[in-house]
Amino acid sequence: MKNNWLVTSGTAKIEEEKIIYIPTRGYDANGDEFNLTAHVNSDIEFENGTIEFSFKANDKSSICQLVLNTEKTPSLNIGMNTSGSLFGITKYDFEAQRWEWQAGLGNPETFEVDKEYTCKIVVLGSKVTLYVNNIKIIDSTQDIRKGQIKFYISSSNEVIISKLKVHNIKPKAFIVMQFSDEFNNLYTEVIRPICEDNNLECERADEFYTSTPIIADIVKSLNDCSIIIAEISPDNPNVFYEVGYAHAINKPTILLCDRKKRDRLPFDISGFRTLFYEDTIAGKTAIEKNLKKFLETML
Repeated sequence: MKNNWLVTSGTAKIEEEKIIYIPTRGYDANGDEFNLTAHVNSDIEFENGTIEFSFKANDKSSICQLVLNTEKTPSLNIGMNTSGSLFGITKYDFEAQRWEWQAGLGNPETFEVDKEYTCKIVVLGSKVTLYVNNIKIIDSTQDIRKGQIKFYISSSNEVIISKLKVHNIKPKAFIVMQFSDEFNNLYTEVIRPICEDNNLECERADEFYTSTPIIADIVKSLNDCSIIIAEISPDNPNVFYEVGYAHAINKPTILLCDRKKRDRLPFDISGFRTLFYEDTIAGKTAIEKNLKKFLETML
């Protein structure tokens, strides 16, 4: 299916599956000239997977960045000339009304004009990795949300973007809980069906079939997943270790707790989003409904 593009600000044209930025000058309140920025929006939905594109620019100070959504807002820019780095990631803080550097490498003076560069952006859960010409540049932890991708471009000369490829991967929910019959039933009868209904691949540590150490698999899943659901009713040290790791990397997390097993939460997690439930027929209906609402809010 052919993708649709729309220039929503600045000057650019779409030609034979290429985006061509046309340099245009503007003037600020003091009468000083500056390069007008172009925003080119698409109908391509993205949250998890890989995006590749090539670009060519004739000016070392050119800005050529892919924009992704965070917390339902298009504010994460990845690409060329990000807050002083040749290649990197920058994020717009709407409250402070400024760009904030997230990660980056390279001196803009080393950019080779008229040379075609290839960017590959890999998003697995909250881990964002940028490759340039197949060379890994940076990793960054970000809360990526589903949304339409767009390009942010500015230069004193023409910029050409081409060869765009988008490969979506189904986002993953990693389930953290004690392995026992009662919690197995919660997983198979409630958590997994609700996740699958919300287009989430569901995974639990006892479903790993690898030769690597279990803790390595768990850490990888915690990093690669889009959301974590943790059942914290019993005082299980493994569960709380994984919840602590999830919070340390700012992973979106939903805590589940049986009211009859724990009347109040430990102090360190009392401020986090928690879904209390009752292990009854009526309680099953309620947790299904509330978990669905939580997932819809967070995805």
